[in-house]
Amino acid sequence: MLALFALLVALVAPSTAHAQDGKVELALRPIDQTGQFFDLTMHPGETRTFEAELANVGDTAIAARTYAADVYTIINGGFAARLRDEPQTGATLWLDYSSDVLQLPASKGIRRTFTIAVPADAEPGEYITSLVLENDEPIRGSGDIAIDQIVRQAVAVVVTVPGPRTPALVIEAASHKVVADKSVVAVAVENTGNVRLKPIAEFVLLDATGAEVSRASVPMDTFYAHTETLVEVPLAALLLPGTYTVRLTLEDTAQGAQADEAAIPLVVEAPPEPAAVEGLVPGLTEVIQAVEDGGVPLSVGIAVLVGSLVLGVIIGWLILVLWRRRRTKASRP
Repeated sequence: MLALFALLVALVAPSTAHAQDGKVELALRPIDQTGQFFDLTMHPGETRTFEAELANVGDTAIAARTYAADVYTIINGGFAARLRDEPQTGATLWLDYSSDVLQLPASKGIRRTFTIAVPADAEPGEYITSLVLENDEPIRGSGDIAIDQIVRQAVAVVVTVPGPRTPALVIEAASHKVVADKSVVAVAVENTGNVRLKPIAEFVLLDATGAEVSRASVPMDTFYAHTETLVEVPLAALLLPGTYTVRLTLEDTAQGAQADEAAIPLVVEAPPEPAAVEGLVPGLTEVIQAVEDGGVPLSVGIAVLVGSLVLGVIIGWLILVLWRRRRTKASRP
């Protein structure tokens, strides 16, 4: 059996989750907030109480699990909440919101009260966590490929501690993988500042000679403070094995944040045979790459070698035939 965790979460999307055939329809909404998530300003040492509505808007009663969860930034930016069994850290520990399983009747909802206590030594900046509501037991699949599904709803809780804003970005190592017989280059990045950003990533890939192989511009979605993620660039071809250099620039002009690394090393290993296939990759980036000067592709070299051997055998056979004919003529009276 497969477990499919549908992460139907966003800061600005309506907080209602729908399962196939109407089996699960859950809603998680902040109470007394102007937006669709908790956007709060609190001072160090302050404690306040808030409410959230947890509702079953479907036509069947359901057991729903709710809990607080850490928020992380997904690849190329965006919101995601940790799963029910993952550790709670950071701002999630500021919430007094215990994990619980609720029996929600059809078309009914409840209000749940929780508190947020900001530590007295909290530094200025933005802190983000989330509240999650999901069906406690998976939806059982049927058919040849059975899929168990948990439908999740997550509402962000953003706490801003007043003080100086210090946007900052860090660019780290590059890596390579193969997806659907195409190369994907990823660069690890970190938001080390105290505010969320939406940087644009400018990516350039160079081969060992310094020639440009590929170039792309990647507008990132929200990159949350104190989180790490990857800038991933899918290419239109499979890179040849060898050493490369990645140039990456991150810039959020609105927040005044920028980072630039001009010489990030990247090693591409020879792919396994056959190359692994993980799935389709949209938005491929053009690759301009030729065999290095003085090099010959393996398949071409083998073809030339085989052809040379065959030609040598034919020439040898013709020489032998001519030699025998001459010898026969010479032996006649």
